[in-house]
Amino acid sequence: MASAELSLVNKVEMRIALANTDEKLESLLKVYLAPLLLKLASPHEQVRSKVVSICNHINTRIKSNAISLPVESLLAQFRKPNVESDSILMRNFCLMYIQIAVDRLSPEQQNDILPQVIEGISSYERPFQKSLFAIVLKLLPQWNAPERGSKGEDSLRVKFGFDKSEADSQFLSRHFTAVMLLNLSVFSTAVEMTALSCPGLSPSEFEFITSNSKETIAPVQLMQMKRAIFKFIAGAFTDHEKFWPCLAGSQDNISEIYGSAEDLLRKITIDYEREEIVSGLYELFLGKDGAPPVTAKFRTRILQLLSKSSRAANSLPQMIQVIEAGIRSDFPKLRMAAIEFVHWTAKIASTDVLVPIAADIAKNLQSWIQTSGWPIARTTNVQERTLRGFAYEAIGSLAKRVPDIISHNLDVIVFLFSSLKDEHPDMRNSVHASLSSLIPVLNEFDQDTLQNLRELLLKQMNLGPEYPNCQYLALRYCVSALPFSDPSARYICILGLNPANRADIVAEAKKGMHPYWFRKIHRPEYKIGAEDFNSPEYAFPEFADMISFLIDSWSAKLDPGAAFVRDLQPQELISSLKFLRQTLVMKAFESNSKISIIDEGWDFKLDEAVALDDGARTNVIELLAQWWDKDSPLFKFMNLAYDGFATQRPGMLPAGEIWLELLSLGSVELVGWWSLMAVIGYPLLESLLFSHNTETRFLTAHALGILASANSDKDVEEMVRKLVHDSSADAASFPQAHGSIVSLGYILSRLNLRGHLSAIPGQLIEDFFQILVTTLEQPTLTPLRDAAIAATSQLGAYEVLATCSSDRIARTGELLLQIVKQTNSERALLAFGNLSLSLSGTEARLKAADSIYALHDSKQIEFLFSSGEALSVVAAGWGSTVLKRSLDIQGLQLVFDRPSILDGVLDKVLELCKSTKPSLKKASCIWLLSLLQFCGHLQPLTNRLKLIHFAFLGFLGDRDDIVQESASRGLSLVYEKGDTNVKDDLVRSLVQSFTSDTRDPSTASRISAETQLFDPGVWNTGDGSVSTYKDIMSLAAEAGDPSLIYKFMSLASSSAIWSSRKGAAFGLGSILSKTSLNDIVATNPRLGKNLIPKLYRYRYDPNMAVQQSMKDIWNALISDSAEIIDSQFDDILDELLKRIGDREWRVRQASCAALQDLLDGAQLQRYESSLERIWLMSFRALDDIKESVRTQAVTLCRSLANSLVRNVDTGASQQRATTMLQMLLPFLLGNAGLQSQVAEVQSFSLDTLLKLVQKGGVALRPFIPTLVDELLGLLSTLEPQAINYIALNADKYGLTGNAIDATRLASIRNSPMMDAIDKCVDLLDTAAMKELVPKLQSTIRKSVGLPSKVAISRVLVTVVVRHIDLIRPYADRFLKTITPQLSDRNDTVATSYAATSGYLCRVATNEKVLELVATAEKMYFESEDERSRVISGSVINAISKHASDKFTALASSILPLVYLAKHDPKKEIQDTFANVWAENTGGVGAIKLYFPEILSLTSLQLESQQWRVRQTAALSVADASSAVGNQISDTSRLFNVLMKASSGRSWSGKEKVLEALVNLSVKMKGYVRREVELNDKLFKLFVAESRRNNEDYKVHATKSLETFCREFDLPVPAEI
Repeated sequence: MASAELSLVNKVEMRIALANTDEKLESLLKVYLAPLLLKLASPHEQVRSKVVSICNHINTRIKSNAISLPVESLLAQFRKPNVESDSILMRNFCLMYIQIAVDRLSPEQQNDILPQVIEGISSYERPFQKSLFAIVLKLLPQWNAPERGSKGEDSLRVKFGFDKSEADSQFLSRHFTAVMLLNLSVFSTAVEMTALSCPGLSPSEFEFITSNSKETIAPVQLMQMKRAIFKFIAGAFTDHEKFWPCLAGSQDNISEIYGSAEDLLRKITIDYEREEIVSGLYELFLGKDGAPPVTAKFRTRILQLLSKSSRAANSLPQMIQVIEAGIRSDFPKLRMAAIEFVHWTAKIASTDVLVPIAADIAKNLQSWIQTSGWPIARTTNVQERTLRGFAYEAIGSLAKRVPDIISHNLDVIVFLFSSLKDEHPDMRNSVHASLSSLIPVLNEFDQDTLQNLRELLLKQMNLGPEYPNCQYLALRYCVSALPFSDPSARYICILGLNPANRADIVAEAKKGMHPYWFRKIHRPEYKIGAEDFNSPEYAFPEFADMISFLIDSWSAKLDPGAAFVRDLQPQELISSLKFLRQTLVMKAFESNSKISIIDEGWDFKLDEAVALDDGARTNVIELLAQWWDKDSPLFKFMNLAYDGFATQRPGMLPAGEIWLELLSLGSVELVGWWSLMAVIGYPLLESLLFSHNTETRFLTAHALGILASANSDKDVEEMVRKLVHDSSADAASFPQAHGSIVSLGYILSRLNLRGHLSAIPGQLIEDFFQILVTTLEQPTLTPLRDAAIAATSQLGAYEVLATCSSDRIARTGELLLQIVKQTNSERALLAFGNLSLSLSGTEARLKAADSIYALHDSKQIEFLFSSGEALSVVAAGWGSTVLKRSLDIQGLQLVFDRPSILDGVLDKVLELCKSTKPSLKKASCIWLLSLLQFCGHLQPLTNRLKLIHFAFLGFLGDRDDIVQESASRGLSLVYEKGDTNVKDDLVRSLVQSFTSDTRDPSTASRISAETQLFDPGVWNTGDGSVSTYKDIMSLAAEAGDPSLIYKFMSLASSSAIWSSRKGAAFGLGSILSKTSLNDIVATNPRLGKNLIPKLYRYRYDPNMAVQQSMKDIWNALISDSAEIIDSQFDDILDELLKRIGDREWRVRQASCAALQDLLDGAQLQRYESSLERIWLMSFRALDDIKESVRTQAVTLCRSLANSLVRNVDTGASQQRATTMLQMLLPFLLGNAGLQSQVAEVQSFSLDTLLKLVQKGGVALRPFIPTLVDELLGLLSTLEPQAINYIALNADKYGLTGNAIDATRLASIRNSPMMDAIDKCVDLLDTAAMKELVPKLQSTIRKSVGLPSKVAISRVLVTVVVRHIDLIRPYADRFLKTITPQLSDRNDTVATSYAATSGYLCRVATNEKVLELVATAEKMYFESEDERSRVISGSVINAISKHASDKFTALASSILPLVYLAKHDPKKEIQDTFANVWAENTGGVGAIKLYFPEILSLTSLQLESQQWRVRQTAALSVADASSAVGNQISDTSRLFNVLMKASSGRSWSGKEKVLEALVNLSVKMKGYVRREVELNDKLFKLFVAESRRNNEDYKVHATKSLETFCREFDLPVPAEI
């Protein structure tokens, strides 16, 4: 067997040896080389050795590059050896010869062989893969990629077999990546050429590419390879296969390489959740299998990509390794990326992954911050500081996600607070943000940590105002982490109230001290409600715990022996006392449900309740009685208040007020203990009583009256004697006199209250009374007179003066009235009222009341209310709550019993209410309200409730706000005091007066012809103002329509009552809030149906006062707003839509605002049937004459549009979306929408349509044809007129039409309408396409504007590219339709359609394409203008680019025109056709191939009437004849054509034609000699051309003649 094989091998060797030329050797190798190499797999050593010997001989012979090798057979044998024995040696030799062969292939052959080299490359052993991959790298630079977007590119995966074997493409992707990572500089730095590697490449991978030899790949070759790789993978690889080479290439230093990589990366879509992507990125970053990590720049990019992947955030341990490496890096951008990755991880990683590692990451970040300089960074670099800020924020992000970091240990929070205190100002915002991010998780702290947190926060607050950021965050932590019941938390907030602190700190501290805002911080959804009042979560601190904590804190803070009240900041003490008081009062209110609601005005209401509400006062009194004990916290509290007040430091007066309040509400025992102060501590009290501060004197005098009256008679008498002595201005200093007078008033009055006045000698009282009268008579002693007024008020109220002379009392009253009239003193007026109680007779008291009536002219509202208080005292004495509230000694029974004159006063006031005098009317309204407020519990009032009700109704129509407010408040009080029957009657009466068109005379306002209803100028008619009914009647008469009187009266009634500001809210709201809406509707459904929609609308009145009033009414009337709106939705909607068209602008504007709010909170199904009407009225409002209405309508329409888009989003039901679009789109596209003449309406319709298109999804398909058609038209309609003007007058502005058109094209490309059209095109299906075609054809024919025309061409291109199968049946129709557009007057439009025609040819039939080519040919040859030839070139170029397969199929019909036109005299046209020729032909061969067609066309065009065409045809045929040489099939015809081209007048370039004719004659010499006639014609033609007059041409013609004569042995004519 071996001998047979050896014999065969020897024969082959002999043949090869006998081949004496390269050609013979090459032919032998094609036959025998592959079979010869197959013998290397022989089992016989001598056979293999012989073959190796022969191969060495062959290697020597084939060194010449002229010998090509049978590469295809070698490849086939390599891939499938078909041998049973070991084939490694054979395959190695095959590869060796393949490597030699590929270098000798032509570019076309190399292109062809590349798929065979690649196929199955992943399946071979590594050495073979290495060799094959080297061949691939060698072939790629010469590989010609198909055109982007062409079928050739789409079929690349199939061509290379990647569709069947993804392993090959993945193998190439992996090793292409290695090529991209290859760094050849390693060779210049390596000591030994073994185990070489570079960043990202292991030694094995490095050796695979380079064989560890720097000669393997040169730098220039490497760049060519990289460039070729991008060209290859663009069409052959999937997105994920492209990703790795592109990612590696994006880090290249050469701009061309990284630019190509970035370009491809932008176009691909990568799923960063795939395991192989994430693991691959981590491997590149960390290194693997001996591969060093990639560069810091590359690692930065990798981290940015990992920060898009949730899988990456959950990959351990790689995630933590990457973060640690990034933080430790010296590359700032990498550190930044690492910290951003920490943020991403903190946000995305699962809890199970993050919890074990979060603390370590936070420590690493903290350690890095500290090592770079802490608390202040050592660097001043802005980038480093930014990075440092991100690190702080990252710590916060981690701790927020994993609260365990801080919930058991405050080290991180302490570190952050320290940084906030001492860091550079640029860093503090980041630290602040980090600390702020932890607030939501503070509630997860354990008790030990909370205690540490309290100490930390208190430390931060004690830093002082110099560290406002620390204080602010300490307060936020305090409010968020600690309960309201925590005394330390409240003390921290007290420290924050320091006026020296920053405003936001004070505001935060106030939130921490206010239970409502505290709850809102903890529960933003919190709504006011009594059910939360006693919630343990928000309970107040225990009073005893709070005061003990305060005292202990102050003891620890202040120096030993220091006094709290002396050394504490006044604000700190006062804030503490106020909160202690609030805590005390809230404890007392626990059982009082009436005042349990906590809202924004809680603190104010608390004070008002204690001052005015009898039940609330009783609660406090009872609590103080229970807590009476001199060792109790209550006494500590009172001592603190008193000590603070006694210091007389500025700002300490509130301490005295709190002390006095507790005294006035305290039990007998409590007051008794403190009464010792009047004896034991009198010197201190005396210093306060005679203080230089007036308020201090008044407050001390009041307290002294309570305390001194509880002492023994002897002690009090001595005190009174001394004070009477000091009360004379002559006997003492002013403070002494002032304090003595005031204190005597309180002491004597409280003594009378206790029944101890008899202990004071009557003469002493007379003497003091005389001092008071004397003081009142002296106007110069104003401060003392004020003291005398106060004392007189107290003495009169407690009837101390009842035993005094009536004349002196009357004289005193006159003096007080005189003071009142001179100064409008409210104190004097109240004193007058109190003094009247000392009058014995009824007539005298009625006379006193008359004196008060006489004061109605005052302009001061407060004074009028004071007069009402005084009148209630005069009328009812101690029956008035005005006096009862002033009772400041508990446990006593009143002994004063004066006869009431309330009946007479009430009748008089009701009579005065009927007055038409404005000032008296206002005063009487206030007086009636005061009597009802202060005496409403008395029978004379309860018997007259209906009369009082009607009186207040009459006031509601008054123009004066105060009268309206007073009347509305009065109506509420009347309702409160009536029984059930009275309440029902009052409600019906008021609601009827509010809603009925007819008024009960008893409820109507009393309006006469002179009643002024409007302020001058409010109702302006152009001829003045309508201000009275007389003016209204005159205006109606002048208008010629008496019925207007009633309309104006209705308006006046509405304006005066319903649209009144606070009056209606106080009256109607207060009353209806006490009744059930269900009861009203049940008894009168029509009333409820009318009331609710109107009231809903009024809540949005443009007048803010009216709006607020109506909101108050709504809130009071309706307990469940959502339920009412839901039940009355249709009625409200109908009312609003109707009122948008109202005549009054306020109504229209309010209706728009109300409609927006109504629809925002409703499901679409509720108003779906009314959508068209809603849009119609909304658009109508857009065109309103009033600007504010238009503005509101804009907001409404925007809201409607957003709602509509949300409801037709792709996530919604397709059926519902389609139904809604069927209803709305015709409207939006019709006369009320896009076709409207109103610009605003057009704009909103368009905006809505564009949003619908972006979100509508497949639901839009039925409407796509109409939408596309409308939007295309709008592109021109909505183009600014200024652009058209500039386009028509371009010359005036130094512009060109092309420049303007370029701007217009850019605008179209970036237009949102164009985006919407593209979106519609994306959604096309067969049915939509069928309907769209005729619309587009019609639009193409009818459009006149450039934007629309260009956009249509773009639409057609988009359809071809994205939906080629959909447009295929209609391509011929479109091609026919657009053909006339090629002749458009505008170059831009014509060029655009020319490009479109190329795309359409891709799917059109050959017949239609030929028709288009014929049109282009006609435009080129028959048009006389250059522009048509340019467009013709554009058409042909478009077919060549975008329909290359059709171009190739019809080349014989197209290329002759191209060849001829590329000889056009105009350079621009010539270049266009020359490029087409170069792209579609292989050179001279194409001329030979299409020579008959070229000859026919030129022959035809030489007959043209246009000299330019004949000239071009002549040059073309000359050039063609020169190119084809002597390989001509129709010689006779060519000579005839050239002779025709050479005849006639001379022209520039004609010498080339003549030269071509000579050359052809020489080439075809035998033929010419045989054709005698032709020879003769040629001679005559050359002679004739030599006789032309054109001297330049004549020179060339003569040379041609000489050549011809010489070649054909003819004589040159003598004359030439």
